[in-house]
Amino acid sequence: MSPGKRRQQPLRTSSTLNPQLSTQNHISSNPLNLYIQAMKILKAIINFYIQSSMHVALAVTALAVVSVMQYGFVPEPVVLAFIFFGTIVGYNFVKYAGVSNQHNLKITPNINLIRGFSVLCLIAMGYFGLKLPVNVLLAAAIFGGLTLLYALPLYKSRNLRGLSGAKIYIIALVWVGVTVLLPLEYHNMAFRLKILYQCLEIFFFVIALTLPFEIRDLKYDEKELGTIPQKLGIRKTKWLGTALLILMAGLTSMQTYVTDAYPVISYIIAGITLIAVGGAKENQNKYYASLWVESIPILWLILLLLA
Repeated sequence: MSPGKRRQQPLRTSSTLNPQLSTQNHISSNPLNLYIQAMKILKAIINFYIQSSMHVALAVTALAVVSVMQYGFVPEPVVLAFIFFGTIVGYNFVKYAGVSNQHNLKITPNINLIRGFSVLCLIAMGYFGLKLPVNVLLAAAIFGGLTLLYALPLYKSRNLRGLSGAKIYIIALVWVGVTVLLPLEYHNMAFRLKILYQCLEIFFFVIALTLPFEIRDLKYDEKELGTIPQKLGIRKTKWLGTALLILMAGLTSMQTYVTDAYPVISYIIAGITLIAVGGAKENQNKYYASLWVESIPILWLILLLLA
């Protein structure tokens, strides 16, 4: 090397200058770490999907489609959109209005985001409601009023939820109204014996479907609520669920349908719900009731569409 030339220094990269940065880059590019981060994001999305009541709204809407299809009607998108957004508004009002269930406020980190989302859903509900006939809106007002009275103080700071043992029956009654009577009112169906059977079928189904939630909430529900598990205990509650699902299957066999697949699928759904009730426990998985059990009405619709 000649004296006039200077030795070239090796080029230093950011990782050479900062070994800690190099380690962080290595960790961030690690497949396992990427998988963990992806799972965290997915979990956050699922939690918001459940806590914002989108999942239960989808279940209610699916059950409304099942009710309409068994009469041979094509589901009306405007009615379904009204039911979907209305269910989100109703459930979020009951859960997060700060009146009926303080436990939900404590376990929901994105409460303000959910409240903002609920306002948007309220606007959407109003938009689709303006496209519905008056008779449908009147029917919706009845069941919407029941939802309000479930959460708002009615007499001496008590609401319908505070009536001992009434909680689960009010929920089932509102589900029947929204998933059966409201869509059929849109199609101007005159009341007949089949509609009564269907209302009872869905009523028993929803009560059975709600039992895993009541078993889960044993540790949170006030004793004054008088829920079924509080009164009967978990074991007898499961036997009650079995009896309700047998009644549901019996009512299914008493009806006529536009397709032979409907009663078979209804029996399958009753069986799946029976398994779900049997597997419920007080210390159940976080998603057992809120995600998987709540998905049964959606599965009902999927099976019906595939038949």
